[in-house]
Amino acid sequence: MIAPSRSAARRIALARLISLTGTQAAFTALLFVLFERTGSSRWLSAALLVTFGTQGLLTPLAGVLGDRFDRRRLMIASELLGAASFSALAFARAPAPLLALAFLATVAETPFFPAASAAVPNLVRPAVFLFNASTFVVSALLVASVTGTFSRQRTEEESYRGVRAGVRFMMSQPLLRTMTIAFAVFAISIGSVLVAEVPLATSFGTGSIGYGLISTMFGLGALAGSLAGRLLTESNERRFLVACSFVTAAGFGSVALAPAFWFVLVAMLVSGASDGLVDVAVEVIYQRLSPDAVRSRVIAALESVFLLGLAVSFLFAGPFIDVLGPKAAYALAGAGCAVSALMLVPLLPRSPATAP
Repeated sequence: MIAPSRSAARRIALARLISLTGTQAAFTALLFVLFERTGSSRWLSAALLVTFGTQGLLTPLAGVLGDRFDRRRLMIASELLGAASFSALAFARAPAPLLALAFLATVAETPFFPAASAAVPNLVRPAVFLFNASTFVVSALLVASVTGTFSRQRTEEESYRGVRAGVRFMMSQPLLRTMTIAFAVFAISIGSVLVAEVPLATSFGTGSIGYGLISTMFGLGALAGSLAGRLLTESNERRFLVACSFVTAAGFGSVALAPAFWFVLVAMLVSGASDGLVDVAVEVIYQRLSPDAVRSRVIAALESVFLLGLAVSFLFAGPFIDVLGPKAAYALAGAGCAVSALMLVPLLPRSPATAP
């Protein structure tokens, strides 16, 4: 058996970063093209529902694949199929074909994240987690270059049967159950923000450049926050989780009062940084508490809860923004994120003076 190494973890993390970067770039272009051609937030909601909603429905099945088959081969196949699907998007023009190809690309890429996340604890020594982020040919080659053990040998005694095994395990653990419910609230709250980004940039007269800058600033913040995740330890991760959740809420909510476009960019940078650190804390906690035999399904269950929460918000986000404007979506997101953060407060460790 090949020994765990930091190099393996770095290559998987880099593969996930490349994959996420490519996916986000493609979907950013897709949403702007749809809004430019239709002028309606409802088409943006439809596109996000087709992608995030599909992921939410398929991710539990993807988790089963990650626990049943070789994770390395599964990740490579997912990235190569994703490359083909996104290549086809470049030749589509009408809204309906764009949505159809986005659906196929989503199906292709769905197995990658739960398999990659579940493989990391087997590739590194305890607590060696770099940063969280989840395209394609280059990413697949990076995964192929890792020769460590992506899955442990499983026996009948340690197997977990069924698609719902990840949900059952997650909900049986008080800590994971509380976090899962809180992040479902978070997802329902922020989904409208994804629909509001293009109209918000348009309202400030910044067009496609402004839209790209909104996503870029949030992404840069998320990268910085993810890198800061190296500072997390088992003793401080819950405090960072709660504190950064409140910062994310404040960042989103402040956009509702933004006097100028530069303020939006600063708020997105701050929100991205805090959210990136939260993502690392969440992933590390779920990875650490989940047995290898069911870990892909646990990660997939969490991802599915989040994506379906987003899908719920997409059902009303388009009409909501068309009537009240894009800033209202950020006010809603800020309030919902604050509620989510409050739900996480009981997870804070008690000081010796207050312990019973």
